[in-house]
Amino acid sequence: MNISKQLIISFLILLLLISVSGCGTAKTEDPSVSETDKNTVIIENYKFQPDEITIKSGETITWINKDSVKHTATGDSFDSGLLSKGSSYQQKFDNAGTYDYICTPHPYMKGKIIVE
Repeated sequence: MNISKQLIISFLILLLLISVSGCGTAKTEDPSVSETDKNTVIIENYKFQPDEITIKSGETITWINKDSVKHTATGDSFDSGLLSKGSSYQQKFDNAGTYDYICTPHPYMKGKIIVE
C-alpha cells in the first residue's frame, strides 16, 4: 500500500474515533446554565475563557461552546466529547488538585482547573 492510501486510511480511522468518543456526553442548550456563573468556561474564538479557573472540591465546571466549529474539553480524567455550537458539558471535581485540559481537535487550546 502506498503512503497516500495509508494516510487516507489513518485519517478516516481518526475521524471515526473522534466521532465515537463524543457520544452521549454533551448537552444542547440548557436554560439552567448561566454564562455568567463563576464556574462556567466559554469556548469562543478558539480559546477557553477563562483559561484557568479555581474552584472548591465538589463543585462543577460547565463548558459552553460558542464557536461554529466543534471543540472538546479533554483532560486525563474527563472528556466532553465533541461539542457543537451551543452545546455544553458539565464535570464535577471532587478531588483537590490541578487538572490541565486541551481541545482534542485543536491541542493548542489549553485550560487549567485548580481544585482546592
